Amino acid sequence: MTVDHLDQMKMVSRFTWTNWARGKVIKHDKHLWQGEHDGYKPVTHKRTVMALDGDRWLVVDHLNDAQSHHYSLQWLLNDFPYEQQENSIVLSPDSVKYKVQVGLLDGKSVFSVVRGDPNGTRGWRSQYYGDKEPAVSIRLEVDQPQACFWSYFGFEQDEIEVVEKMLKISSGNWNTKIDLDELKK
Repeated sequence: MTVDHLDQMKMVSRFTWTNWARGKVIKHDKHLWQGEHDGYKPVTHKRTVMALDGDRWLVVDHLNDAQSHHYSLQWLLNDFPYEQQENSIVLSPDSVKYKVQVGLLDGKSVFSVVRGDPNGTRGWRSQYYGDKEPAVSIRLEVDQPQACFWSYFGFEQDEIEVVEKMLKISSGNWNTKIDLDELKK
């Protein structure tokens, strides 16, 4: 996640950062973790991570300020073969196909996928210093005062739909509804 193309802290040398962000855990139980930090002042950033049935995950990011900002949600994924489908990708590392889908609750966003951009730093990972190998980068961007991003990690057959601030997730006999506004509190 970045706000206005900036990191949460200020880099002063290759390995030194200042203006350390302060975070706190708001809630932590068996299936839900929620926390916030002040690294994007004056923007507030709250993240919720939910463990769903069948090894599925939902991450919800609420960002809020009175003025408009450029918000960018990015996930860097392993370099597996993939297929892009609107605001999602399906990764195929083996016989199981995994879906990563992102969305924005309100507003119009721009979705993009990059693998190892030869002219930039996007779509690369480094397991150790001096190493560079391609990775799959998915990004969702928006310019507005508030943003509620959601990121779903599941399986190819899973269906995700947003209806009136509710995220409906279904797959075969399994389905759930999550009120994204309720997670702000």
